[in-house]
Amino acid sequence: MTFTKYIGLAGMMVLGASAAHAADPEVTIRIAAGASSNGNVCKGYLDVWGEKVKAASDGRIDYELYCDGTLAKMGDAVNRVEQGVADMAWDVPAAYGARFAGFNVIGVPGLYHDPEVAGAALWQTYAEGTLGGSDEVKVMWVQVVNNNSFFMANPMADYANFDGAKIGMGSQMRAKVIETMGGVPVAIKVPEYYQSLSKGAIDGIMSTAGAIFDFGMESLLSEVYEGEFGGGLTFVVMNQDFYTSLPDDLREIIDENSGLEMTKWASAYLRDREHDEMSALPNVKIIQASDSDMVAFEPAFAAARDVYLDSDPANAGYLAALETALAAQ
Repeated sequence: MTFTKYIGLAGMMVLGASAAHAADPEVTIRIAAGASSNGNVCKGYLDVWGEKVKAASDGRIDYELYCDGTLAKMGDAVNRVEQGVADMAWDVPAAYGARFAGFNVIGVPGLYHDPEVAGAALWQTYAEGTLGGSDEVKVMWVQVVNNNSFFMANPMADYANFDGAKIGMGSQMRAKVIETMGGVPVAIKVPEYYQSLSKGAIDGIMSTAGAIFDFGMESLLSEVYEGEFGGGLTFVVMNQDFYTSLPDDLREIIDENSGLEMTKWASAYLRDREHDEMSALPNVKIIQASDSDMVAFEPAFAAARDVYLDSDPANAGYLAALETALAAQ
Protein backbone atom coordinates (compact mmCIF):
# COMPACT_ATOMS: atom_id res chain seq x y z
CA MET A 1 0.00 0.00 0.00
CA THR A 2 1.40 3.43 -0.91
CA PHE A 3 1.67 6.19 1.67
CA THR A 4 -0.94 8.23 -0.18
CA LYS A 5 -3.49 5.42 -0.16
CA TYR A 6 -2.84 4.94 3.53
CA ILE A 7 -4.08 8.41 4.45
CA GLY A 8 -7.61 7.60 3.42
CA LEU A 9 -7.60 4.59 5.72
CA ALA A 10 -5.77 6.17 8.63
CA GLY A 11 -8.90 7.21 10.48
CA MET A 12 -10.47 3.76 10.14
CA MET A 13 -7.28 2.11 11.38
CA VAL A 14 -7.15 4.33 14.44
CA LEU A 15 -10.81 3.76 15.25
CA GLY A 16 -10.41 0.03 14.77
CA ALA A 17 -7.21 -0.33 16.76
CA SER A 18 -8.92 -1.37 19.99
CA ALA A 19 -10.92 -4.02 18.20
CA ALA A 20 -7.82 -5.43 16.54
CA HIS A 21 -6.21 -6.19 19.90
CA ALA A 22 -2.81 -5.04 18.64
CA ALA A 23 0.19 -6.06 20.64
CA ASP A 24 1.55 -3.84 23.38
CA PRO A 25 4.21 -1.51 21.94
CA GLU A 26 7.79 -2.73 22.09
CA VAL A 27 9.10 0.65 20.96
CA THR A 28 7.74 4.17 21.51
CA ILE A 29 9.25 6.81 19.23
CA ARG A 30 9.45 10.29 20.76
CA ILE A 31 8.92 12.66 17.82
CA ALA A 32 9.74 16.34 18.35
CA ALA A 33 8.76 19.38 16.30
CA GLY A 34 9.18 23.09 16.90
CA ALA A 35 6.10 23.69 14.75
CA SER A 36 2.64 24.52 16.07
CA SER A 37 0.48 21.64 17.28
CA ASN A 38 -2.35 23.12 15.19
CA GLY A 39 -0.35 23.51 11.99
CA ASN A 40 0.20 21.29 8.98
CA VAL A 41 3.35 19.68 10.39
CA CYS A 42 1.82 18.09 13.46
CA LYS A 43 -1.68 17.60 12.02
CA GLY A 44 -1.87 15.60 8.81
CA TYR A 45 1.84 14.92 8.45
CA LEU A 46 3.92 13.64 11.38
CA ASP A 47 0.86 12.14 13.06
CA VAL A 48 -0.09 10.34 9.85
CA TRP A 49 3.40 8.88 9.62
CA GLY A 50 3.19 7.72 13.23
CA GLU A 51 -0.14 6.00 12.65
CA LYS A 52 1.21 4.39 9.49
CA VAL A 53 4.16 2.68 11.20
CA LYS A 54 1.99 1.82 14.19
CA ALA A 55 -0.47 -0.01 11.95
CA ALA A 56 2.24 -1.65 9.85
CA SER A 57 3.83 -3.09 13.00
CA ASP A 58 0.52 -4.28 14.49
CA GLY A 59 1.06 -1.92 17.39
CA ARG A 60 4.61 -3.01 18.20
CA ILE A 61 5.74 0.53 17.31
CA ASP A 62 3.98 3.43 18.99
CA TYR A 63 4.82 7.11 19.03
CA GLU A 64 4.52 10.24 21.14
CA LEU A 65 4.34 13.55 19.27
CA TYR A 66 5.75 16.63 21.02
CA CYS A 67 4.97 19.87 19.17
CA ASP A 68 5.19 23.61 19.96
CA GLY A 69 8.87 23.20 20.86
CA THR A 70 8.08 21.33 24.07
CA LEU A 71 10.83 18.76 23.48
CA ALA A 72 12.95 20.48 20.84
CA LYS A 73 12.79 23.91 19.25
CA MET A 74 13.19 24.62 15.56
CA GLY A 75 16.86 24.99 14.75
CA ASP A 76 17.89 22.81 17.71
CA ALA A 77 15.86 19.65 17.13
CA VAL A 78 18.68 17.84 15.32
CA ASN A 79 20.92 18.43 18.33
CA ARG A 80 18.26 17.09 20.68
CA VAL A 81 17.93 13.96 18.57
CA GLU A 82 21.69 13.52 18.55
CA GLN A 83 21.70 13.83 22.35
CA GLY A 84 18.91 11.27 22.70
CA VAL A 85 16.38 13.69 24.17
CA ALA A 86 14.13 12.91 21.21
CA ASP A 87 14.27 9.81 19.03
CA MET A 88 13.12 11.58 15.90
CA ALA A 89 12.44 15.19 14.89
CA TRP A 90 11.26 17.56 12.19
CA ASP A 91 13.52 20.54 11.53
CA VAL A 92 15.00 22.93 8.95
CA PRO A 93 18.46 21.96 7.58
CA ALA A 94 19.35 25.57 6.75
CA ALA A 95 19.46 26.36 10.48
CA TYR A 96 22.59 24.23 10.85
CA GLY A 97 24.88 26.02 8.42
CA ALA A 98 27.70 23.90 7.04
CA ARG A 99 26.48 20.75 8.78
CA PHE A 100 23.84 20.14 6.10
CA ALA A 101 25.15 22.61 3.55
CA GLY A 102 24.39 20.39 0.57
CA PHE A 103 20.65 20.69 1.13
CA ASN A 104 20.77 24.49 0.76
CA VAL A 105 21.11 24.10 -3.00
CA ILE A 106 17.31 23.88 -3.20
CA GLY A 107 17.17 27.63 -2.50
CA VAL A 108 18.70 28.57 -5.86
CA PRO A 109 15.92 30.29 -7.84
CA GLY A 110 14.65 28.90 -11.11
CA LEU A 111 15.34 25.24 -10.33
CA TYR A 112 11.85 23.78 -10.03
CA HIS A 113 8.13 24.32 -10.23
CA ASP A 114 6.74 21.17 -8.60
CA PRO A 115 8.06 20.37 -5.09
CA GLU A 116 7.26 16.67 -5.50
CA VAL A 117 9.51 16.38 -8.56
CA ALA A 118 12.19 18.46 -6.89
CA GLY A 119 11.95 16.33 -3.75
CA ALA A 120 12.55 13.15 -5.72
CA ALA A 121 15.59 14.69 -7.43
CA LEU A 122 17.00 16.05 -4.18
CA TRP A 123 16.58 12.72 -2.37
CA GLN A 124 18.24 10.88 -5.23
CA THR A 125 21.17 13.29 -5.08
CA TYR A 126 21.42 12.92 -1.30
CA ALA A 127 21.14 9.11 -1.42
CA GLU A 128 24.04 9.00 -3.86
CA GLY A 129 26.18 10.76 -1.24
CA THR A 130 26.64 13.93 -3.27
CA LEU A 131 25.14 16.34 -0.72
CA GLY A 132 27.04 15.17 2.35
CA GLY A 133 25.22 14.60 5.61
CA SER A 134 25.75 13.69 9.25
CA ASP A 135 26.88 10.47 10.89
CA GLU A 136 25.22 11.38 14.19
CA VAL A 137 21.65 11.30 12.91
CA LYS A 138 19.86 9.39 10.18
CA VAL A 139 18.04 11.57 7.66
CA MET A 140 14.72 9.80 7.16
CA TRP A 141 13.31 11.92 4.35
CA VAL A 142 13.16 15.50 3.11
CA GLN A 143 10.20 17.71 2.29
CA VAL A 144 10.80 20.21 -0.48
CA VAL A 145 8.45 23.16 0.00
CA ASN A 146 6.71 25.41 -2.48
CA ASN A 147 8.88 28.17 -3.92
CA ASN A 148 9.19 31.49 -2.15
CA SER A 149 6.56 34.05 -3.10
CA PHE A 150 6.20 37.78 -2.58
CA PHE A 151 3.53 38.41 0.05
CA MET A 152 2.54 42.07 -0.20
CA ALA A 153 0.61 44.34 2.15
CA ASN A 154 -0.45 46.43 -0.86
CA PRO A 155 -0.51 45.63 -4.58
CA MET A 156 2.74 46.10 -6.47
CA ALA A 157 2.44 48.25 -9.59
CA ASP A 158 5.02 46.27 -11.55
CA TYR A 159 6.90 43.20 -10.36
CA ALA A 160 9.52 43.81 -13.04
CA ASN A 161 10.54 46.91 -11.08
CA PHE A 162 10.26 46.86 -7.31
CA ASP A 163 10.92 50.63 -7.25
CA GLY A 164 12.42 50.77 -3.76
CA ALA A 165 9.88 48.50 -2.09
CA LYS A 166 11.18 47.19 1.23
CA ILE A 167 10.95 43.41 1.30
CA GLY A 168 11.61 41.31 4.40
CA MET A 169 13.62 38.16 3.81
CA GLY A 170 16.13 35.81 5.37
CA SER A 171 18.85 34.72 2.97
CA GLN A 172 21.60 36.17 0.80
CA MET A 173 20.10 34.72 -2.37
CA ARG A 174 16.71 36.26 -1.69
CA ALA A 175 18.39 39.57 -0.89
CA LYS A 176 20.20 39.53 -4.22
CA VAL A 177 16.97 38.83 -6.14
CA ILE A 178 15.19 41.73 -4.43
CA GLU A 179 18.13 44.09 -4.88
CA THR A 180 18.55 43.25 -8.56
CA MET A 181 14.84 43.88 -9.16
CA GLY A 182 15.14 47.36 -7.65
CA GLY A 183 13.87 46.61 -4.17
CA VAL A 184 15.40 47.02 -0.74
CA PRO A 185 16.05 43.73 1.07
CA VAL A 186 15.45 43.89 4.81
CA ALA A 187 16.94 41.08 6.90
CA ILE A 188 14.29 39.98 9.39
CA LYS A 189 13.81 36.80 11.36
CA VAL A 190 10.59 34.91 10.66
CA PRO A 191 9.03 35.58 14.11
CA GLU A 192 9.49 39.32 13.41
CA TYR A 193 7.65 39.27 10.06
CA TYR A 194 4.21 40.01 11.47
CA GLN A 195 5.18 43.06 13.51
CA SER A 196 7.34 44.50 10.72
CA LEU A 197 4.59 44.12 8.11
CA SER A 198 1.77 45.33 10.38
CA LYS A 199 3.68 48.48 11.35
CA GLY A 200 4.73 49.29 7.79
CA ALA A 201 8.44 48.78 8.38
CA ILE A 202 8.39 46.59 5.27
CA ASP A 203 6.09 46.52 2.25
CA GLY A 204 6.13 42.79 1.80
CA ILE A 205 7.85 39.51 2.55
CA MET A 206 9.75 37.08 0.32
CA SER A 207 9.13 33.77 2.00
CA THR A 208 7.23 30.52 1.82
CA ALA A 209 3.54 30.16 2.61
CA GLY A 210 4.34 28.12 5.71
CA ALA A 211 5.86 31.14 7.46
CA ILE A 212 2.79 33.22 6.60
CA PHE A 213 0.28 30.77 8.04
CA ASP A 214 2.36 29.76 11.06
CA PHE A 215 2.48 33.36 12.25
CA GLY A 216 -1.01 34.45 11.23
CA MET A 217 0.08 37.03 8.66
CA GLU A 218 -2.59 36.24 6.08
CA SER A 219 -4.84 39.01 7.43
CA LEU A 220 -2.17 41.58 6.51
CA LEU A 221 -1.97 40.63 2.84
CA SER A 222 -3.62 42.05 -0.25
CA GLU A 223 -1.58 40.34 -2.96
CA VAL A 224 0.69 37.34 -3.48
CA TYR A 225 3.04 36.96 -6.45
CA GLU A 226 4.06 33.36 -7.12
CA GLY A 227 6.92 32.06 -9.26
CA GLU A 228 10.08 29.98 -9.25
CA PHE A 229 11.82 32.34 -6.82
CA GLY A 230 13.82 29.68 -5.01
CA GLY A 231 12.64 27.02 -2.63
CA GLY A 232 13.49 25.45 0.65
CA LEU A 233 13.00 22.27 2.60
CA THR A 234 12.49 20.64 5.94
CA PHE A 235 13.61 17.18 6.93
CA VAL A 236 12.99 14.47 9.49
CA VAL A 237 15.89 12.82 11.30
CA MET A 238 16.22 9.88 13.69
CA ASN A 239 18.82 9.13 16.33
CA GLN A 240 21.26 6.71 14.70
CA ASP A 241 21.70 4.55 17.81
CA PHE A 242 17.93 4.35 18.28
CA TYR A 243 17.49 3.23 14.68
CA THR A 244 20.28 0.64 14.93
CA SER A 245 18.83 -0.77 18.17
CA LEU A 246 15.49 -1.67 16.56
CA PRO A 247 14.77 -5.34 15.80
CA ASP A 248 15.38 -6.15 12.14
CA ASP A 249 11.70 -6.43 11.23
CA LEU A 250 10.80 -3.13 12.89
CA ARG A 251 13.75 -1.40 11.27
CA GLU A 252 12.46 -2.69 7.94
CA ILE A 253 9.09 -1.03 8.62
CA ILE A 254 10.85 2.24 9.35
CA ASP A 255 12.82 1.91 6.11
CA GLU A 256 9.66 1.19 4.12
CA ASN A 257 8.21 4.47 5.40
CA SER A 258 11.26 6.64 4.73
CA GLY A 259 13.40 7.63 1.79
CA LEU A 260 12.22 8.43 -1.73
CA GLU A 261 8.51 7.60 -1.50
CA MET A 262 8.09 9.43 1.78
CA THR A 263 9.97 12.41 0.35
CA LYS A 264 7.62 12.54 -2.63
CA TRP A 265 4.52 12.18 -0.47
CA ALA A 266 5.66 14.80 2.06
CA SER A 267 6.48 17.32 -0.67
CA ALA A 268 3.18 16.72 -2.50
CA TYR A 269 1.22 16.92 0.76
CA LEU A 270 2.55 20.37 1.61
CA ARG A 271 2.21 21.57 -2.00
CA ASP A 272 -1.47 20.67 -2.11
CA ARG A 273 -2.35 21.78 1.40
CA GLU A 274 -0.74 25.20 1.00
CA HIS A 275 -2.43 25.61 -2.38
CA ASP A 276 -5.81 25.00 -0.76
CA GLU A 277 -5.02 27.39 2.10
CA MET A 278 -3.84 30.12 -0.26
CA SER A 279 -6.88 29.72 -2.51
CA ALA A 280 -9.18 30.13 0.47
CA LEU A 281 -7.75 33.49 1.57
CA PRO A 282 -10.43 36.18 1.39
CA ASN A 283 -9.66 39.47 -0.37
CA VAL A 284 -6.17 38.39 -1.41
CA LYS A 285 -5.24 38.43 -5.09
CA ILE A 286 -3.01 35.53 -6.14
CA ILE A 287 -0.88 36.26 -9.21
CA GLN A 288 1.02 33.46 -10.94
CA ALA A 289 4.06 34.77 -12.78
CA SER A 290 3.95 33.92 -16.48
CA ASP A 291 6.89 32.66 -18.54
CA SER A 292 7.34 36.17 -19.92
CA ASP A 293 7.30 37.57 -16.38
CA MET A 294 10.08 35.18 -15.46
CA VAL A 295 12.25 36.54 -18.28
CA ALA A 296 12.43 39.84 -16.41
CA PHE A 297 13.78 37.99 -13.37
CA GLU A 298 16.56 36.19 -15.25
CA PRO A 299 19.28 38.74 -14.30
CA ALA A 300 18.17 38.51 -10.67
CA PHE A 301 18.23 34.72 -10.75
CA ALA A 302 21.71 34.75 -12.31
CA ALA A 303 22.94 37.12 -9.60
CA ALA A 304 21.47 34.92 -6.85
CA ARG A 305 23.04 31.86 -8.43
CA ASP A 306 26.43 33.59 -8.35
CA VAL A 307 25.93 34.38 -4.67
CA TYR A 308 25.35 30.70 -4.00
CA LEU A 309 28.29 29.50 -6.09
CA ASP A 310 30.70 32.07 -4.64
CA SER A 311 29.81 31.29 -1.02
CA ASP A 312 31.51 27.86 -0.97
CA PRO A 313 33.64 25.93 -3.48
CA ALA A 314 31.57 22.78 -2.87
CA ASN A 315 28.35 24.45 -4.01
CA ALA A 316 29.12 24.06 -7.71
CA GLY A 317 29.13 20.29 -7.30
CA TYR A 318 25.89 20.31 -5.31
CA LEU A 319 24.15 22.42 -7.95
CA ALA A 320 25.42 20.40 -10.91
CA ALA A 321 24.31 17.15 -9.29
CA LEU A 322 20.83 18.43 -8.48
CA GLU A 323 20.31 19.91 -11.94
CA THR A 324 21.31 16.57 -13.47
CA ALA A 325 18.82 14.74 -11.24
CA LEU A 326 16.07 17.26 -12.04
CA ALA A 327 16.66 16.85 -15.77
CA ALA A 328 16.27 13.09 -15.39
CA GLN A 329 12.88 13.30 -13.64
